Amino acid sequence: MNVRRIPGFIYHYKIHASSILGMIAIILWLLHHWGIICTNLEARGHVARVCADHVEGPALGVLCKPLCSDHTIHSLACESLHSGKEAVFSANWEDTRVVFKAAKLLTSIEPYESLHWFDALGYKHYPTELEFDKMIGDLVFNKLNITLNKRQVERLSRLRPGHLEIDEEKRQFEMENVWALLQENEYLISILYEERDLFPRLIGTCGNFYSVEYVRPLEKPTTAFARENSPSDWGERLKIAVMIMDLVDDLESNFPEPFSLCDVKINHFGLSFGDSRLKYLDLQAVFPKSIATRLTADGRKCRKHQDCDYFDCRSVCSGLKRCEAPVINDNLQIICEKIFLGWTLSGTIIIPGLLMSRRTPASLAVLLRQCANPHGDTVHLPRASVPADIRSRLYDMLTEMERQYSNSS
Repeated sequence: MNVRRIPGFIYHYKIHASSILGMIAIILWLLHHWGIICTNLEARGHVARVCADHVEGPALGVLCKPLCSDHTIHSLACESLHSGKEAVFSANWEDTRVVFKAAKLLTSIEPYESLHWFDALGYKHYPTELEFDKMIGDLVFNKLNITLNKRQVERLSRLRPGHLEIDEEKRQFEMENVWALLQENEYLISILYEERDLFPRLIGTCGNFYSVEYVRPLEKPTTAFARENSPSDWGERLKIAVMIMDLVDDLESNFPEPFSLCDVKINHFGLSFGDSRLKYLDLQAVFPKSIATRLTADGRKCRKHQDCDYFDCRSVCSGLKRCEAPVINDNLQIICEKIFLGWTLSGTIIIPGLLMSRRTPASLAVLLRQCANPHGDTVHLPRASVPADIRSRLYDMLTEMERQYSNSS
């Protein structure tokens, strides 16, 4: 179409043109609302707001000075595909790339989660230190089903480890910041398990923002690997698959309670710079199994199985039409279904996953299907854990194949 004719087309077809422009505007708004697209201007706006709060007093944290006055944190860039978060952006802190994420604002916290309260005369009251410690302990128990020791409570109650703020107003601001940050699963897990090398390392905070190390997310196989299908590419797929299985085994075996991954995507796994260790990046939907069961088997009314699901953590709708059964699938089943095998429709693979290519041997393809759908249900989403023998056979096959390809390269 001749570009010069576009104004004439709009003039003669006002209704059609308005409809098209309206649809484009709605699509762009939805993409922005869902976090699929973003702009760097948003990142700068978030920083401007938190720095204004820092100047006025309410925003505290070890990153406020380098972010707001020293400006050693620079090169802000928005990060898309983070729906459910108020803000996510990356930046350079001198020579280190970091990611900033926003915790829930205190104004959006439910009344029962509130930190302070007002008396009959309208005066604001904050908890005592003992009351605040108890609130933190109760919050963590409800979120992660663990009882904190004294050292852990002290670590969580302060923005700077070992620093006791004696100024009353600053301590109240610190409590506000801490309480907002503690609403985030990711912040909690990053601190409580900071000695583990399975999650991005927490760098620091400023106001309701917390920062973690930048870890490069894994790309979808359709974009990263499908361009070439060389032996080295296939060997890299096998290596990543083994690393994913090792990480999942660690999450299920080496914590006080097995963790359930309730929102599995390939870009939720990433490789750290330097040592290329695999880490799990999105901790907002990572829960101890008892908490995942609480989310899926809360006794609410249901009409079908999916009514009892929490993202990928799946339960069943009982004969009494209630969500009563615990989570009945497991992490490896979800990973085989959504990452290793790929997107299927009526049993046919539509979008190949990480381990599906022309180099996939038939024996591996069969094992992946058994892992992704242990009970062979062709009507509903798979709702079963992967049997131990299939898990063991799959791991042995992948490690042996990866060894062969690494030796031949």
